[in-house]
Amino acid sequence: MNTRFTRRTVLSGLGSSAVLAAATGAASVARAPMGHAAASADWQAGAPDEWGRILAEARKEGQVTVAGFPALTRTMPAAFKRDTGIELKFFGGRPSDLSSRFEAEAMADKMTLDIMLGGGRELVKMKPGGYLNPVRPQLILPGVGPENFRDGKLKFMDDDDQYLLQGAEWVFGWMLVNKDMIDPGKIKMWKDILKPEFRGKMISHDPRSPGPGQGATNWLYNAFGIEFVKEFYLGQQAKFTTSNRGVVEEVVRGTRPIAFASIQFFVEKFRREGIKNLAVVLPEDAPGYVTGGFSVLKQAKNVPHPNAAQVFINWYVSGPGQEVYEKTMLATSRRKDVKTGIPSYLVPRPGVKYFEAYSEKRYLGRHVVVKAITDALGKR
Repeated sequence: MNTRFTRRTVLSGLGSSAVLAAATGAASVARAPMGHAAASADWQAGAPDEWGRILAEARKEGQVTVAGFPALTRTMPAAFKRDTGIELKFFGGRPSDLSSRFEAEAMADKMTLDIMLGGGRELVKMKPGGYLNPVRPQLILPGVGPENFRDGKLKFMDDDDQYLLQGAEWVFGWMLVNKDMIDPGKIKMWKDILKPEFRGKMISHDPRSPGPGQGATNWLYNAFGIEFVKEFYLGQQAKFTTSNRGVVEEVVRGTRPIAFASIQFFVEKFRREGIKNLAVVLPEDAPGYVTGGFSVLKQAKNVPHPNAAQVFINWYVSGPGQEVYEKTMLATSRRKDVKTGIPSYLVPRPGVKYFEAYSEKRYLGRHVVVKAITDALGKR
């Protein structure tokens, strides 16, 4: 039985977030407001003398420009202004388009963006070409030291541990089902998806295109091989789309009651709107993989607001910055002190060895896997 699905549900805006009060700049170092969970202690506590100079220069610069996932446009600027007194001009858009802009500006040495939040594309040309500015040396606050993070370390995608700083890490690779139509208990192992009863019932973000489908299928390939990938998609007559929202909508409607590579942002959005027929399934024989999504911070050389950019870098990996990112994106922060109550299926479990997608070697080797997958499934 299909759950009632109204036009209002489909077309409504993104789920509401708490309104963050803006704060005016102050001559002294800004403090986090009382009651702010991850920032109950001052995120700038113990700052070296150099920090006061950087903050003062940043306020003279007047703003910092950051590009990233569109949902952050509603939450991040107000939070940053509240905690620092500095304006944040946020450019939200399709990650691939923003990455292209970031790369083009850097190669032309005409930067308008101070910071880019995204994936690992900069490993391909920008890092080997010498266009990136090191991030690690700019982390000078005690509150962003490695002891504040899981495994006692900051995580960088690049082998140099300098340029691509990963803020979040969560579990991906799960299935989404309409539990009114599909019994989640029937999918205990990945091979269960290949049963005839599920043929023609699956939708996935297109694995031949950049996005969650490509990343998740890369993991399937590494876990089970190309023949499984072919059976999984072609044998089961899966439908492909490049719409993240569309993947979840079809599960809710029941037109395709099983989804692969749906993103949690839309799963939880529909749940907040009262949809109760969604269930997440992660088969026992492969527990998913961990990814950083769009949480990786990068900076090119010769940015227009270098001091404000350094303030943002420290704030982003602090308690307040990571709380905003985790709560908005539903992506588990790597900080140990940030716990906003995101769904448990996203949180890496202690003792489980996950496939790690975000490393320089694996990212640069993806093109081989992507070609194998595209050759197997056919071009778009």
